[in-house]
Amino acid sequence: MLFDHMTQFLFHFLDIKVLSSKAKRHYQQSLESHCLLFTTKGTAHLTLGDHQYRLPKNGVYLCSAESARLLKVDLEKLTTVYLVTFNALSQSAKRWETKNDRGEAINLEQTDEIIRLCNSLLSLAESPIEEDILLSQAHFYLLLHTIIQHRKTPNRDLQHMLEKTKQHMEYHFREAIQVKDLAQMMNISAKYYMELFRKQFGISAIQYLMNVRIEASKWLLIKGGKTLREIASEVGYKDEFYFSRRFKQQMGMSPSLFMKSRRKNIAVLDSSFFGLLAPLHYIPIAAPLHPTWRYYYYKTFGNHVPVQLAVGRTPAVLNENIAVLLQENPQYDYIFCLDNVTDEQLTVLQKGGHVYRLAWSSLSWREQLLEIAKILDAEMEARKWLIEYEQTVQDAVASLAYISHERSMLFLLVRGNECYLYQDRSIQEVLLEDLGLNVLIAKTQDLITVRELAEMNPDFIMVLVYEDEESMMKWNELQSDELWLELKSTRNDTVYTLTHFPWRDYAPLPHLLIVKEVMQLLTADSSL
Repeated sequence: MLFDHMTQFLFHFLDIKVLSSKAKRHYQQSLESHCLLFTTKGTAHLTLGDHQYRLPKNGVYLCSAESARLLKVDLEKLTTVYLVTFNALSQSAKRWETKNDRGEAINLEQTDEIIRLCNSLLSLAESPIEEDILLSQAHFYLLLHTIIQHRKTPNRDLQHMLEKTKQHMEYHFREAIQVKDLAQMMNISAKYYMELFRKQFGISAIQYLMNVRIEASKWLLIKGGKTLREIASEVGYKDEFYFSRRFKQQMGMSPSLFMKSRRKNIAVLDSSFFGLLAPLHYIPIAAPLHPTWRYYYYKTFGNHVPVQLAVGRTPAVLNENIAVLLQENPQYDYIFCLDNVTDEQLTVLQKGGHVYRLAWSSLSWREQLLEIAKILDAEMEARKWLIEYEQTVQDAVASLAYISHERSMLFLLVRGNECYLYQDRSIQEVLLEDLGLNVLIAKTQDLITVRELAEMNPDFIMVLVYEDEESMMKWNELQSDELWLELKSTRNDTVYTLTHFPWRDYAPLPHLLIVKEVMQLLTADSSL
């Protein structure tokens, strides 16, 4: 392969040009030297002789002078390609070529430094200073070195494909899935696939599929309304007896006993408790729900919460919800509230059952989960969930390993006519501590201008926008600002708009969703 043998050659940079669809859609030139094509935007199509190749964004194609005598490049709309020509000299008689004499295509995991070096080469190539020829040669060597450093390795591709098969099981667990089908997705043998999966995730693919199916069956059992045979069929088992054996093997109890253990009358005064109860497989019978605010909870649990309270943490909303609770059902097994409930409100609540006031402000989310689990006698379930969370974090860290810790991330909150450098406990504990990402934070939610953003110039910008009209207008205005358009993250399409759930909900379930979303967002551009 061309990239694997570069150290055996000396190179002489000749020229660099930018091919842009804004100027021309079709380029053609004689190929008398080696060339490198690097697509920074859009998609290009390369023709070498009778062969055609697709050049996606962040893709590099390297071809030797022997590949063809004529080079044709067709650009789609809004496409930019750097075309670099050079010679390769060998101290031996060895030719610099590929096995099939066509060229080599690779995908890159990071492109910022490569774009910078290409722009430097452009400036040096046009320089009237004769000595700058030496600098251009040095920059070309740096360019080749950087491309090699940031190309995707076969191991990275295998890891990416393993993650895809894992996602396939999560989305298609209701169907008949066999290991040979998963292995075929990666074009490898079933035996090799099983070895790779266990090495990557610490569990066999068969066991992971069973875990996914059992997890789905728990919610069907809790929500009720279906027979055991129907539940077994919905989670991918043809036989309810086989399903029951698997369930008991996994949970240490039968499906019917599990269902009975979750029949508790629980009321909560804050919707954040959904994020604490869901890992323990409990659904409250009374809780604040709203079709817009925390829509995830409304969609997932709404039909199974008979007493739906108002969403809000003001004293007026709390008093209203307490009155509704006592009116609807005078006795609950447990009533959970946050530490914003006053002693007076607590006394009133105690008329409806056992009340637990969670120290939400002082306890970490892990401590909160274990506290609630202890009250509900579900500590084993909590610890199991935490182990699975840590495994998800480890998988995410491995997937994001190619992202240098020097690459920065910034959270921007757009509220009203102002922008803030945003941070909260979730960002601190999940992104900084668990995932180890380089997040630019402040001690408080500081106001920030576009000029200050340009000075910080982060690699990634994560944006949270309030949904009122003034905030949306501010966000639209920001996106048309010239300084904003020149930001590194804007040019690289690494500005991501986030939803307030799960990002502004401090609880175990939303934190798990945050880890998965970060992994999906930051690896999206690197996928093949």
